[in-house]
Amino acid sequence: MDLKILNDNGSISSHQIKKENFLDENLKNKVAYISSKSKEHNALNIFTSYFSDAKSILFDESNKLLVQKLKELDICELNTGKKKETIFDTKEFSFIYFTSGSTGESTAALKTKENILSEIKALSILLEKYKINKVVVTVPFIHIYGSLTGLFYPYFNGIDIVLREHFLPNDLLDCVDENTLVVTTPLYIKALNKISAQKDLSKALFLSSTAPLDPNDAKVFNEKFSCDIMQLFGSTETGGIAYKFNDESLWTPLQDVQIEVNEKNELKVISPFVSKELYENDFIDTDGEMQTFDFIESVEEKFKLIGRSSQILKIAGKRYSTIQIENILENQADIEKALVYVKNDKNSLRGEVLDVTLETHEKFTAKEIKKILQSQLSNLKFPMDLQCVKKIPVSSVGKKLRVNV
Repeated sequence: MDLKILNDNGSISSHQIKKENFLDENLKNKVAYISSKSKEHNALNIFTSYFSDAKSILFDESNKLLVQKLKELDICELNTGKKKETIFDTKEFSFIYFTSGSTGESTAALKTKENILSEIKALSILLEKYKINKVVVTVPFIHIYGSLTGLFYPYFNGIDIVLREHFLPNDLLDCVDENTLVVTTPLYIKALNKISAQKDLSKALFLSSTAPLDPNDAKVFNEKFSCDIMQLFGSTETGGIAYKFNDESLWTPLQDVQIEVNEKNELKVISPFVSKELYENDFIDTDGEMQTFDFIESVEEKFKLIGRSSQILKIAGKRYSTIQIENILENQADIEKALVYVKNDKNSLRGEVLDVTLETHEKFTAKEIKKILQSQLSNLKFPMDLQCVKKIPVSSVGKKLRVNV
């Protein structure tokens, strides 16, 4: 199979992905990092690392805290420097991925080849009926979603990969043919909904992950392009957990994923995809199980995702998801993005405050925002901290990040 790069000048670069083209015996068991602004370079280095049995740490080089942490740990780049002793030398892993850090300090998840191959097997079974013959990738490979679905799934199924450093919505549309899988994010789904161009994509499939997709955006896309969206739910630590299609409300666990809940109805995941070890300031043994902070409601063999503890506003016995609140606000004409959290506040009578950040050029007041929310939720009263900013930053996979003002 080939990795094809669509260059900005109209040319196409192609790399044949075969083990003998990438194997480097000198890299065996070397602990090093892979981090480049170039998707092409990252893809090639990931294959080199995998085939050479290196131990590679993948991260976004724009994350200065991670850059500093790896310097302190004396980790060198994959293709430079000699092998050095590191704290990871005795650990079993093929790649280390970092969480986004959107809710705190980034956590490192150690992934073995067993983790990767077991999840690829589950994805391959799930996607088999679509007879995929091309995978188009818009996401970076340094995150687990990008490398699993955009590199390893096509490699192990002998499917060509097509990528561009920066896809515009119309460019992406031009790349999609029959039996194409597009590995993307909600940002591209929303962008394609807004362009005037139309195309029959009924024999293609879009895969979306990294952030919640508004059900209305999914419905509009499905109707406009006659194309299904498969949404994947998971995390860096757990790997894939479940999937659903279009604007469905219920999630179906992936093959080999066992779902449980604790006394708070928070999701617990047991699967061969879960990292056996994590690293923060020390190593943490998970034993292949991960207790999350995601509230769920079980419905027979499926479940409804309510939200995280930091994404649930509890008022008068009812739970409101901050994702639902964000969607309501982003549907307002003068609000481009909304980022909403629930934070603890000992000075508040309720003990909780709704923390709202808006990307807007208008000057909204908390009273105006409450009125918008109350018109669609109910006449609720709750304390709110409101910030209006020119730009809400996003990660390389489109996750909205908190703004420090």
